[in-house]
Amino acid sequence: MTIKIPCLLCSQELVQRKDKNQKPYFICNPCGVQIFVRGHQGIENLAQLVEQLQQREFPFREHARILYQIQAVLSEIRGLEKEVKSLEQGVLDVFFGDEYKERARRALKARIEALLAELEQLANGVVKG
Repeated sequence: MTIKIPCLLCSQELVQRKDKNQKPYFICNPCGVQIFVRGHQGIENLAQLVEQLQQREFPFREHARILYQIQAVLSEIRGLEKEVKSLEQGVLDVFFGDEYKERARRALKARIEALLAELEQLANGVVKG
C-alpha cells in the first residue's frame, strides 16, 4: 500500500519514501519541503496520521481545494504588487506618461483590493464555485 500525506505548505500529496535505514521520509518537489520521520514515537504518530487521513479523505480533499484557491489568490496578489512596484520605480517612464501610470496604478490596486475581499470570503468559508 502506498502511503501518502499532504504537504504542509501546498497540500500536494507526498508519497512516502524509505531511507537506507528504512525510516520514512517525504519530499515535496514544488515547495522543497522535506519531512524526515525519526524515532519510534514519530513513526507511530505517522501511522496514526495516515490512518486518520484515510478515514477522512473527503474532508481533506475539500480543504485542499480551498487551500489551492487561497494560494492562487495570493500568487496573483504578489504578481500585481510587483507590477505596482515597477510602475512606482519608473520602469515604464520611457513608454508612458504620468496619466497612464496613475490609471494603471489605480487599476492594479483595485484588483488587489478585489482579491483581498475574495481571500476574506475564502477564509470565512464563502467559497465560489
